[in-house]
Amino acid sequence: MWKTIQKKRLVDDDHVTVEKNEVQLPDGAVIKDFYTVTIPDAAMVAAITSEGKILLKTEFRYACGNEVIECPAGMFEKDETDPLIVAKRELLEETGYATENWTYLGETLESTSKLTNRMHLFLAKDCVKISSQRLDANEHLTVTEAYLETAVAMVMNGTINANSTAHLILKVDRILRDKTGGQDEP
Repeated sequence: MWKTIQKKRLVDDDHVTVEKNEVQLPDGAVIKDFYTVTIPDAAMVAAITSEGKILLKTEFRYACGNEVIECPAGMFEKDETDPLIVAKRELLEETGYATENWTYLGETLESTSKLTNRMHLFLAKDCVKISSQRLDANEHLTVTEAYLETAVAMVMNGTINANSTAHLILKVDRILRDKTGGQDEP
């Protein structure tokens, strides 16, 4: 078991906390500068329309310097604790779509060596457009639709390479194939 010897908070604001930790490993070795980054938990949605298409957003991500294709998602706001509320809000804000057909698929971890947050995954079926986008001032994204099999191919060829999005698309594809008679492979 790892043992924390000392913690020093370097950054602490609403969107990120960075700590420099001194830790001792089970074998007695000490790491004097083990950094952890905490950002709010988030919720991500595989939004499937009644036509069987998945909604995808394309957004420039400054940290990686690229346009990235992702499923709609967003962070918990202060005092939010219910991932479904976050998922519904983000789907509507980013795409203008909504539904009452929600399934919680669990959570994923993004970068397990440094990040501490969790991404809560949802399948939302029978999504319909009910409004225009309501983007935050710092959001600049476009929304497209693709058949799920196309999205899976995009994951497999690296066009979609954001971890949680890839995880969610593959998971939803498996779930929907299994319910419609697809073969279950190991």
